[in-house]
Amino acid sequence: MKEKSSGLGSIIYAEWLLPIQNYYASLRKNECTYEVLSPIFIAILSVCLYYVHNKVELALDKLSDILPTAVSILIGFTAMLITILLTSTGENVEKLKSIKCNNKLNGNDINLFQKLHIQLSHILFSEIILILIIFLYLFISGLYENLFFACIVLFFAVYLTLNILLSILRGVTNIYFSFYNTQKDKNIQD
Repeated sequence: MKEKSSGLGSIIYAEWLLPIQNYYASLRKNECTYEVLSPIFIAILSVCLYYVHNKVELALDKLSDILPTAVSILIGFTAMLITILLTSTGENVEKLKSIKCNNKLNGNDINLFQKLHIQLSHILFSEIILILIIFLYLFISGLYENLFFACIVLFFAVYLTLNILLSILRGVTNIYFSFYNTQKDKNIQD
């Protein structure tokens, strides 16, 4: 029988945050710069440029036209990739499990299979959060206009979009190099 939890976990389901925490905990410095810091910088720059030109709402309106469809396709694609990764067996999956990464999670080394699972789970959560943010913006903007709220939404829309795309690119690159690595026991260097 499960022990009673205390704190926020006893009131609301919060376990969905663990894969997100694992993703950020397993990032190396160069991966963090690539997938987190550069999108933050570009998102801040974008918000500032659109704010100065008084076009924040215009940018959000255009993004809200295309992002729900694009993100819905990405959600389906990412869910399919997670399913394929977790249900596949054979030599290629064993190869992914045998490749050690230079990443640690809770003090333990992780292999490429685990890293891809963590990364794909994070991408899926980010896609869902992005589409929820866009829907929230559409709901709120229908009731009233608030420039500060619009700037916050634009920041997260740009940040999450870039974070998702760069993370997908890094995952594909990891898979590519794991199957074209000439040294079998060499750790992956991404």
